[in-house]
Amino acid sequence: MTTVTAPRRRRRGWVVVIVVVAVLAALVVAAEFAARAIVPQVVRSQLIENLGLPADQAIDVEIPGLVLPQLAVGSIAQMSVSADDVDVEGISGDVRVDIQDAPVRGGDWSSARAVVVLDEDQVRTILSRVDGFPVDAFRLAPPGVALDTELNLFGAAIPLGVRLSAAAEDGDLVLSPTTFRLGDVDVSADALREQVGPLVGSFAQSWPVCLAQYLPRALTLTGVAVEERGVVATFDVDSAILRDETAQQPGSCSDAL
Repeated sequence: MTTVTAPRRRRRGWVVVIVVVAVLAALVVAAEFAARAIVPQVVRSQLIENLGLPADQAIDVEIPGLVLPQLAVGSIAQMSVSADDVDVEGISGDVRVDIQDAPVRGGDWSSARAVVVLDEDQVRTILSRVDGFPVDAFRLAPPGVALDTELNLFGAAIPLGVRLSAAAEDGDLVLSPTTFRLGDVDVSADALREQVGPLVGSFAQSWPVCLAQYLPRALTLTGVAVEERGVVATFDVDSAILRDETAQQPGSCSDAL
């Protein structure tokens, strides 16, 4: 005698397994989509609250890979946060922060680097607050900056051009003269002083520019480059900014003294 019931039961069993797997997969996909929607909003709201940014500040949050497994282990392996025209103390700039091993439930990240881009007008606003800096003569001249002015010698106005390098030194932006052009002649700093003496004034000196007052105390300037898009400043970011109100507030230039 032949029976056909067993194969039908086996087929029904496989159908149930497939349906369960499909449902679980759909739930996982839905949860991943939800995590990708929720996590950036949480990060954005925390940044706005902790750093005192405007409520309508546009902030982009990028997290490579699947989010759910990273949430499960309690750490986001890589996260990039970017925002344009972030205003602090009357100075605005474009900001991008790249974070490694961002903690989900408190703790410290392994590293974080912020890149702030300031265009020529934004840099000029900062330099206008530096005592004695000839800001009216300033312009960007990648890979450095320039001061273009005139010296009055014996009743004649002679063009003076100064090129300065930009570097990070002890947490400050420092502008240092590298080349000089008096009229149509390239001269050294020593020769310039010998030829025109005190008339050269501040044009032959280095200028430390404190940025601490415009940024949270948790940021330390580590690098500066002058590019076509503007002055690109790189900062290390201490994870104390996650929980310490003092680290979240703008610093002061006296902090660097």
